Amino acid sequence: MKTILNFSFALLLLFGISVNSKAQNQIEIVIVASSHDNSKSTQNFQAIIDKLKNFKPDMVFGEYLPATDYATLSDDHWAKQGFAKKVNYITRLNPEPLKNSAASIKKRQKALTSFPYYHKTRMDLAVEYAKNWDRGNFDYQMFVLENQMKTRFGKQEQATYSKMFGSLDSLKKLGIIRPGSEYSKIYFPLIYQLGQNQIYNMDCQTYDKPWGEAWSKMASAYKVMAQKAKADSLSPEGRTMTAIDKYWVYSNEEEKKFSADEYAGMATAKYGELIEAWNFYGGRKFYGYAGFPTETLKDMVAQWTNRNEGMCKNVIEQARAKNAKRVVVGVGAAHRVWMEEILAKNSGVKIINYNDLK
Repeated sequence: MKTILNFSFALLLLFGISVNSKAQNQIEIVIVASSHDNSKSTQNFQAIIDKLKNFKPDMVFGEYLPATDYATLSDDHWAKQGFAKKVNYITRLNPEPLKNSAASIKKRQKALTSFPYYHKTRMDLAVEYAKNWDRGNFDYQMFVLENQMKTRFGKQEQATYSKMFGSLDSLKKLGIIRPGSEYSKIYFPLIYQLGQNQIYNMDCQTYDKPWGEAWSKMASAYKVMAQKAKADSLSPEGRTMTAIDKYWVYSNEEEKKFSADEYAGMATAKYGELIEAWNFYGGRKFYGYAGFPTETLKDMVAQWTNRNEGMCKNVIEQARAKNAKRVVVGVGAAHRVWMEEILAKNSGVKIINYNDLK
């Protein structure tokens, strides 16, 4: 009897160690639903930054395309065209060819880690990131230069900065400096206050073309349904449209609560349901409703899921490579629920809701 008890205890001990080991190896991930335009927001952004700082993330990810992915996009792709304008602008001002960029970037990062006020080093690093098509880290270094370092420049450094990057008006016009973005308001200050010097890129545009096609078909199908509903409100389409109209609105009380703290609001289950409804013509809730183009929406959802799966894959692979334990992912609010659903299937991930942070 004693032998059996000892053996059972050993199994329980082993199982406990296994469970604890699994928990220890999990990556804790906070997906922060974000607004791309915060220019008119009354949000207390430092409070958000402090909450995320207390989480002590090892890595902060942004909805930026990995540098190597740009080469896979066609020249007429909106993301490639948009960043190409910035790259061309920087290249015109800084025409010197790059030499051994990877080693140079690593050397400059190391220097800035030891002393963040090597201003010319940071300027050179920003140029290298732009020419290497690393938009996330180009944007980050430009943010630090403009918002943290510029007031510390000596006279010669001011002249060098103007020569290398032009005027603030030009930088804003090109979208290199974006004061109202979630990055300028939250994620870049967060990285800087954490004493880190890099943002990690995790977007995925591999499925952009089929996504656009599926979206266009759904928009057309929804328009047909809406026209039928307008012609006869008692038709099957009319009753479905009435249900959608009722479903995708906030009550006055909910709207008031959301406006008081937008980022807390965007982390709620209610907002997750609503933003899906707004972006997906009612959303998955209306699959099978009379007159609703269910199969057409499923095609749209499939492509959206593909993109979010690609984004999650980029996060996990980079986090594993860095042995990260805690990760913050800043992403457009429409992605949060989808990414959480995908990541929750991974036993190596623990999802933590923004509103559960202290």
